[in-house]
Amino acid sequence: MGNDASDSNVSPFDWVQFPEGRARFAGTFRCWDETGRKAFALELQGNEYFGEIQRAFLPNGNDYNIEIVSFGYGAGNCVGMQMVGTCRVFTITEIEIIQTMIIELVAAGKRFPDPPSLLDQYADAHFMGEVIFRDGWILASEVEAA
Repeated sequence: MGNDASDSNVSPFDWVQFPEGRARFAGTFRCWDETGRKAFALELQGNEYFGEIQRAFLPNGNDYNIEIVSFGYGAGNCVGMQMVGTCRVFTITEIEIIQTMIIELVAAGKRFPDPPSLLDQYADAHFMGEVIFRDGWILASEVEAA
């Protein structure tokens, strides 16, 4: 089962249980283009899907928010590939659940005893608390499932 983010034994890569499902930071994958990409994973309807997550720096070059670059890959090492034909297509209802879970995961990560490096903060660099979803970050179905 999943952990609670306030559990002192939780690690950055453990599954965290939320009302909507489970989520975790998945670490850095060396992907198809040999670029290291930070990934996260969500479990939906019994399947694990991966997405790319990164810092989005503010104009001061130090403070940052979190940006979701892409989501829907069936394997972590596929993150960063062209999404069409590689990523699952989700309904609008599923996308709303996915967004909620991602926001919950980032909030939980801040409470981990040892947060993921993505959320590291320094005297002059802080996570400002916003999760931004890049345009085209997920493939959406135009038809809602029956």
